[in-house]
Amino acid sequence: MTDLIYTAITFAPVQGFIEKSRKLRDLYGSSFILSYLAESLCRVAQAQLQDSQAVISPFLLNTVQGTPNQILIRGDFPKAEARRAFYTAWRGILTECRLWIEQTLPEAQYGWCYFWKKDWDQWSNYTWEFFWAQGSSIPVAKQQLSAAKRSRGWTGINWMGESSTLSGTDAIAWYGLGQQANAGKRIAPKERHLSQEKDQIKDFYAQLSAKLGETLIDPNEELSIPELAKRVVMHPQFIHHVRDRLPGIQPPRTFRDLNRMGSNDWTGWFMGDGDRAGVYLSQQDEAGIRRFSQTMREWGKTLIDHEQDYLPQGRLIYAGGDDFMGIFYPLTAPLTAQDCLHWFYRFRADVWQQATKPITASIGFVWASPNVPQRDVLQHCREAEQSAKKHGRDRLAVRILFSGGNALEWVCPWWFLEAVMEGYCDRNGDQGSAKHPKWNHLYNDVAVLEARHAFAGNRTEVALALFEVYFGKDNRTTLEQHCWDTTDKTGILGNQEADCKNTVQAMNDWIINLAKVGFHLAAGRKTTAIPPQLVAAS
Repeated sequence: MTDLIYTAITFAPVQGFIEKSRKLRDLYGSSFILSYLAESLCRVAQAQLQDSQAVISPFLLNTVQGTPNQILIRGDFPKAEARRAFYTAWRGILTECRLWIEQTLPEAQYGWCYFWKKDWDQWSNYTWEFFWAQGSSIPVAKQQLSAAKRSRGWTGINWMGESSTLSGTDAIAWYGLGQQANAGKRIAPKERHLSQEKDQIKDFYAQLSAKLGETLIDPNEELSIPELAKRVVMHPQFIHHVRDRLPGIQPPRTFRDLNRMGSNDWTGWFMGDGDRAGVYLSQQDEAGIRRFSQTMREWGKTLIDHEQDYLPQGRLIYAGGDDFMGIFYPLTAPLTAQDCLHWFYRFRADVWQQATKPITASIGFVWASPNVPQRDVLQHCREAEQSAKKHGRDRLAVRILFSGGNALEWVCPWWFLEAVMEGYCDRNGDQGSAKHPKWNHLYNDVAVLEARHAFAGNRTEVALALFEVYFGKDNRTTLEQHCWDTTDKTGILGNQEADCKNTVQAMNDWIINLAKVGFHLAAGRKTTAIPPQLVAAS
């Protein structure tokens, strides 16, 4: 009898693949492709090992979306077979995308000739790094996989021509891409007809946009092959065309794309995941890992199936495992930052459903000014999420992002969030109106006190007294008693040992940042018809 073997597999670059996004459909396309590749790999492993329980994680459901790229298998799934399954799935997506574009924009009708097949083939071979390892136990297999990831070997694709307007580093995908190579000779840069090429590229994308729609491709965009594939896999006609050849392909819910560059509305973006999931899983046996994966995937499927119930004024994107993001933007009514905060007040109970999960969640929320590029907003979301984790986890980091790139941030644990944001008093001690909070009074008081250096020195009396005036004595007592994390409660300021913060400085900064962020969240508040409650669809 042979010893039991565990196989661990992953691939990269996941974050880099998602980051190159301009439209919401880029995010959907990226997330779907990543999930499709992981799902395909798991299905092949299950079939070759002839064991429906061979895949320990991720738990397999009747949906592709939300399949994480960290794969753990019980049994000997050879590297050659695993690699073949992965690249077969990826090549299938690229091949079908290329053929569909060529059929949609046929050469005979438009008077051009496609030279780009070789470049699509190169991307099918060199987009990903594939990592595989085995061990006699789950911890050993994971350790070996971590070691394999440290020995990276990256192959770049050489190309001639203009670069993508999205990434700026990869070649533009158009019918003439690679024509010099097909001609069998190298053309010197000075011999190339750049102006003619630019006109041809512009014409190609104008025709592509006309066929696919501007919600998918703007006529002024010039995308690389992977970027173009992300858009194509979201087109309903493409999905219908290839559903028999690419099992699991399914369209997202119909939605109006968010055109932030043409809007004067502020929008809310958030990104989050579970806290210390890796630590939790390292303490679990095979059965525990299966249970955790099943819990998270079933939760993710609920988010996908009931997205409008969970986030009626925006979109939710479930990336897989414990990773998720979302966008608040007005669909049928005006949207304010306070509407977003009301959603977060009930996040743990109604969305994350903390009672059924063994880990907590941290989120970075960005209230973004109009005309901030989506890429910058996503970067601030990631930074805010990391800030929430650095401050002790199990909390929300709120960041105000201005059009010039400047930002304000305040971090608060979930259990204290609503008490602070809604438990507001005016300077006379009367309860402030939920519809018309007078945050400008607090903001002005903080500005005057800062100018007089009232918060300087080794003292918190001024900041705490100000906090009591505006938020009441009970909230001040809570703040003083629960500054730092304890064994049974998340601290308001975070984890003192991990953060290595001075209590005085941390307390003053927390109150000052609350005043500044609260003021900007309340500014320009409108009456809205959005219901504050969520429909829990679990």
